[in-house]
Amino acid sequence: MEQHKQDGAEGKEECLLCRITYSVYSNFPPMPSAMALNAETGEWFPFDRLKSYPTGYRMAEALGTAWACDCRERPRNCFDQRFTLTDTGGNALPDTYYTARLPSGALVHGITDLQGRTKRYQTEGARSIHLFIGHREA
Repeated sequence: MEQHKQDGAEGKEECLLCRITYSVYSNFPPMPSAMALNAETGEWFPFDRLKSYPTGYRMAEALGTAWACDCRERPRNCFDQRFTLTDTGGNALPDTYYTARLPSGALVHGITDLQGRTKRYQTEGARSIHLFIGHREA
């Protein structure tokens, strides 16, 4: 992606995603009653909070799209995975306990969001992550 130094970006280069995010949301008029959605967590927050962030990257973080950012020294061979748990009928499994076994062997416990999605897991290169449904922290 093309790199660009954004005002207020603390001297760091900004990718196209961050530049566009900043240019769109920094120019919105005040909307005190509006809410924005974090696409990763499913959580709502006041829309006007976006205008308070100094960079497009911070805005993308708030919106749950920072995983697609290409400007914060992300390794080129970094994979970013999230899973959606469903039943045999294809219906999402919200609020379901699970355990993820990462390539390192580490076990990470979590609960799916309202859409049945796990948190995101990053791996160096293409690696398997094993999920166990119904497990929860002891």
